[in-house]
Amino acid sequence: MRRTLSLLIGVLLLAAPAWSQAPPSVATPEPAKRLGELIAKATGPYKQIAQGIWETTYKGKTLKTVRVRIAAADDGVFFIIPLFPRDKLSLSEPLLLRIAEFNADYDYVKLALGKTSLDVRLDAPARLLDPSAFSALEGQAALAADEAYRIITEFMPPTP
Repeated sequence: MRRTLSLLIGVLLLAAPAWSQAPPSVATPEPAKRLGELIAKATGPYKQIAQGIWETTYKGKTLKTVRVRIAAADDGVFFIIPLFPRDKLSLSEPLLLRIAEFNADYDYVKLALGKTSLDVRLDAPARLLDPSAFSALEGQAALAADEAYRIITEFMPPTP
């Protein structure tokens, strides 16, 4: 499972143009099928960007557009919102402390610092999701991303 999850995260962190060139197959048919069923019953526009990976957008208060990527792998549905490229972050002690505090404030949504970016992430077991829970978790991930963006920008150097 860790290997599949690592592969999934790596694929999601790739730039969108790379996905349009050669969509990778990262999800087994069952989770991808389950995600497709949930998306078919959900409201809002969805765009499939690869096998088992979808994207939708929300309007934020801080971010103009919150892009929620939804992926399926193993028995999970993963909501991932990339916030900042890692090379744009100054990984200071106060920033890392604030990330830890953010993670303590939220039960399901977490800030995840990967090798290439800082993402908001929410993981859920696919078999336990119905369309209502799916939509609620997707919306919560988008709201948390908007709030996390506001918090993290306080630690960003001013742009000239």
